[in-house]
Amino acid sequence: MSKTTKPKAPIAEQNICLTCGFCCDGTLFLHASLNPGEKGSLPEKIEQLSFTEAEKDYFYLPCLYFAGKCSIYDKKRADICSAYRCQLLKNLAVKKITIKAALEIIREALSLRNEIFKEYLNLSGKKEVLCFKKLPEELIKTIDSEKSDLQKKVKHELLLARCNILEALLIRHFRPAGDYKDLMAEGE
Repeated sequence: MSKTTKPKAPIAEQNICLTCGFCCDGTLFLHASLNPGEKGSLPEKIEQLSFTEAEKDYFYLPCLYFAGKCSIYDKKRADICSAYRCQLLKNLAVKKITIKAALEIIREALSLRNEIFKEYLNLSGKKEVLCFKKLPEELIKTIDSEKSDLQKKVKHELLLARCNILEALLIRHFRPAGDYKDLMAEGE
């Protein structure tokens, strides 16, 4: 294997990643890290989203190559795209979860997120949804600015609560285990 050829992930892992995409579409993160020297040699759309902060390079999410699934999954992409392992993948690797159960968790999370997006579009009258990671902040601004229509304010608050439920699910199953433990420890 040459230095530029990366080993392929196991088929089960590839199946999880191509079904999910939460690390690419702005559901889990607003940006992804780049390794030193990567900037300048990335696919064009990732380069367009790249930025530097505190001497570290990143690119904004959602990734422009993501359209329901990664459109460059089998091509050159940022190292983080193949290196990141969500908690679901880690649990699959150590057999804490089956592929069937992992895919069911993804389907449930996608379904809940899509319901939230649909409700947001109905409430807001907008044509496009922000990435999920930005949606709670947008809802809080809307709730804070809503002065006259109590019923509309309550609908926005309930939608925000549903966002919080999805966020808890994402933290539990997709973010690193330490995130979940830290979150649970905050209440003690």
